[in-house]
Amino acid sequence: MAYKLRVRLAALEPAFSPLAYKATLIGMLAAAVAIPLALAAIPYLDIFNDMAVQPKGKAQALYGTVAGQSLIVDRMPAAGSVPMNYVAYPLEGQDPKTAELAGEMFKNPLRPTMVVLKRGQKIFHDICRTCHGVEALGDGPIVGPGLFPAPPSLHTKAAREFKDGHIFHVITRGQNAMPSYADRLSVTDRWSVIHFVRALQRSLHPKPKDLTQLEDRKQ
Repeated sequence: MAYKLRVRLAALEPAFSPLAYKATLIGMLAAAVAIPLALAAIPYLDIFNDMAVQPKGKAQALYGTVAGQSLIVDRMPAAGSVPMNYVAYPLEGQDPKTAELAGEMFKNPLRPTMVVLKRGQKIFHDICRTCHGVEALGDGPIVGPGLFPAPPSLHTKAAREFKDGHIFHVITRGQNAMPSYADRLSVTDRWSVIHFVRALQRSLHPKPKDLTQLEDRKQ
């Protein structure tokens, strides 16, 4: 039996080689392991899937590489795209004249209700307080010698006379060392925090009728 098998193997074309046979077998086994692993390492690609299957990834991570370019989960919006409920702001620049122009152009569309004031208070304490301080005196915990430059107090005569649109422009475009917060605060949130700033200003600089109302409440 062994002799007949050797004769048949010798008659094969090309000639049978045990070494080639082993190499082919090992190569097939290696491919069976390597190919699935390689496919798992790249994003799932399917042309006609009707969006039923899409690649998934964790926040702030990569979900594959194509042509040497890393595919990041948190990608920038496509050029020219506009978010939902987006409101374009027409003025550019951080100069005082543009801020004054904004003061003439824009009025606060919100009424200073308790809901609006509480929202403005939360935003001020979460974002603005670090530089401006709890009472907006420019004494926040991250400003001072060896730290960030202190912003001017919002209780100066000039600051109290700024119109709401002026402050809205500064929050939107930034001023001096203060960056723009347009990408972190919605339009409504910016107007809300302005109402709270007005409440802070009025708390340290009350009007005569405010004092009269306070005395009436004490009685």
